[in-house]
Order: sequence, then structure tokens, then C-alpha cells
Amino acid sequence: MVSLVLEAPVRPARTDPRRVAPVHHPIPLPHPPESMIGTPYYDDEFEMAQSIAHMQTIYSLGSLLNRVAKAADLRVVSDNPVWYWLPEQGMQRALYPDYALTANPRVDRLTADELALALEVVSTTRFEKEAKDTVLMRERNAAHGVREFVLIYPEPDDPRSVVWHGYDERTGQYQVVPLPADRRYRSAAVPGLELEVLPPEEWTPGCKVRVWFRGQEVRDGEAEARRREAAELQAERER
Repeated sequence: MVSLVLEAPVRPARTDPRRVAPVHHPIPLPHPPESMIGTPYYDDEFEMAQSIAHMQTIYSLGSLLNRVAKAADLRVVSDNPVWYWLPEQGMQRALYPDYALTANPRVDRLTADELALALEVVSTTRFEKEAKDTVLMRERNAAHGVREFVLIYPEPDDPRSVVWHGYDERTGQYQVVPLPADRRYRSAAVPGLELEVLPPEEWTPGCKVRVWFRGQEVRDGEAEARRREAAELQAERER
């Protein structure tokens, strides 16, 4: 999709604890039809398509989170335009989060102020693209007060898995949430949502996490159907 063109090097993460100056609030204008022209999950700026692991993560994790969104009465945007205010350009512009949840049903004119949670599946094959997915998008979402910002590292040979950021209203910055002892990140923005980081020996391409909602594991519908069919065939044989 059409993406942000960086005009300056990506800045390092802020260490100053003082609150970031608030940005202008983007106006919820209808997104023009041309904002949806392009290849999904393709970065025009770097001329990069998504990797296989990126695609598999978006498909598998996205399908599970879609079920959570439906149960929680939230709306999903995934590589769809969202208005952000860009202070260095003095204007608002549509950016394309990999995945985000909102309570606003008008996703055709959605602004970043209205996002509850934003998630980026990190591309790691080029430093500049990784910096954009991580540092720059973290700063963009923090400036708009998005309560949680989640990074997923999809490649199975990458020792990183999930980096969970929680928004600190006192400072206007994100704080990295340490991995809990039970390996489950619990969302404050979407009550009942948990992402469990699997042990590295269980990682497969596109799958490093397990999704829970309101105490129940959210399973892939196709995989669940296959398990039921196998169980029924086994029961039939044992009769």
C-alpha cells in the first residue's frame, strides 16, 4: 500500500521522561478510493513485499484476533488507511498499520486517536524497514495515545517473538511490558485478550503465539474442524 516517505533518518527511542508535546488531532475525513490502491502489505517506499513468515503471521494471528474482535464488539483494520497527524509535515496522512482494533464502526474515516491496539509484524530483512516498523510506528502511535502497541517478529530463526508496549499517560510514551512468568501478555485495551508466547522449540513459520480470550484459547477454525473430523473418524472406527 501507499506508505509514509521518510524525509529524515529514524530517530532513536526517547529517553527523556518528560511528556511528549501533544500532536494535532487528525480530522476523520472519508478515505478516498485511491487510498486503497496497491498490493496488500507491500511497502512502496522500500519496494518490499512481505516475507512468507510475515504473510503466515498476518493470516493465522489475524484470523484469531478477528474472532476476538467480533466477540468484543470491535472493528478490525489490517493494512487499511488510518489518519495520523505528521508534525514534521504539518499535515495528516493515511498510514497503514498491519493490524489494529477500534471501537469506532466508521473505519472508512478512522483516525489513530480512535485505535485501541495497534500491531506490526516486523520485517527484518532491511534495517531501514525494521526501524520504520518498530521505532517510527511506535512514536506515531504513542503521539496519538494508542493504548497498546505490539510488535511480532515472525521469522522462526529470529530469537525475538513479541514486544508489548503499554501507553503511559503521565509521560505520553510507551513502556515495554516484561514477559510475564506464565508467558502471557494481558491486554488492558481489550479486556480478556491474552497473547501467550510459545516456547522457542514450538515456533513454526508464522506462529510464535497462542491467543486467549476470556480464559478460553482461541483456535483456528479450519484446524479445529480437522481435529473434530479426526476425532469422529476415530470414534467411528472404535465402534
